Parts: sequence; C-alpha cells; structure tokens
Amino acid sequence: METFTYRGKTLEFRSITGTVLDTSTRSETHISGGGGGGYIGPNGGHIDNISIRSHNTTLQEFWIKTEDGMEKSVNISGTSIPLRANQRITLISAEQKGRNEGWYASVINHNANQFSFICDGASLNNLMKLEVFPKHFLLIGFALWAGLAIAFHDGWLAIFFATIVMGIFAINKKARIKRLISSLNAHIEKISQPFLQRS
Repeated sequence: METFTYRGKTLEFRSITGTVLDTSTRSETHISGGGGGGYIGPNGGHIDNISIRSHNTTLQEFWIKTEDGMEKSVNISGTSIPLRANQRITLISAEQKGRNEGWYASVINHNANQFSFICDGASLNNLMKLEVFPKHFLLIGFALWAGLAIAFHDGWLAIFFATIVMGIFAINKKARIKRLISSLNAHIEKISQPFLQRS
C-alpha cells in the first residue's frame, strides 16, 4: 500500500480482510483525584477540598476469520465501530518504518459499504510523535529568556523578545500539526477507498 512520509519519517500501511465472528463492547470508568489534606490543631485548622475526576473509555473487542482461515482478535479503545457477526471487513493498520509497533487506522465494512476511522490523523500523530510540541516547551522559553537577558543586560527586553520568538514558534508549530493531521486523514481515506469500492 502507498506509504506516507513526513519529515524523514515513513508510515507503512497494511490491510487484512476477514469475516466478523463475534464482537463485544464495554466501558471502563477511570477515577482520579487529590486534595483532602490539611491540619487540625489546638487553635483550629483547615481541611483542603477533595477533587474527584472521572472519565469513561470505550473498549471494543471482536474476532475475525481472515481469508487464509486464521482467527484473529482485534482490540480497540476510545471508539466503537458498528459491527455484527458475519459481516466482511477490511482493517488497515499504520506502522512507522523501523519500529515494531502499529495501530489500526481504519476499518471498511463491506456489507454496510461503510468506512470508519479507528485512529484518525490526530491520534496517529500523538502515538507516533510525528509533529508535536517539545516536551519542555516552557523550559526552552525560560532558557531563551535567560540567554537574552544575559546578552541584553535587560530582563524586560529579554521577556519581550523571548515572548515574540516563542509565540511565532507556537503558531508555526500548531499550523504544521494541523496540516499534518489533515494530510494523514486524507491519506487514510485515499488508501481505504479502493477497499470500499469492492463492497
């Protein structure tokens, strides 16, 4: 299948076609929180507020029987694909060249003549780190400010220039990420289309 190359990184795509044997979907709730600390003394005290957060994750598992007769389990999270037993589907996976890990990008349901993203361009970019903000963006900004402050002997002037430089960097980076996501989505749809036409 046609590869996707971005700034020296190549994504390879593979397909597998089979018949759905069984499918199940479940939801997992993840709870996190903090706070509740404080102290109580002879003259009073205080207790901090407790913050509780929760989010649900959709998990789907289905089994397919491939065209060569093998049975394969497929697990996806974060989305639910409408499938039922005996439907014929094609899964397209993406893998960065040179790395031994990949993710399902899309599924074509031949019986329903339907295309669905499993991992869209934004998700693949986050997983493969093709174009993301530097992990230590604020630290880089601070280092730039410190260097300019030493060079200019003026902390306020350094803040002004560092803010401009980092602002331009952030705007350009966001624009590149947006273009990459759009291109990736278009590529996934393009390589999926021939399979959809076979439905």
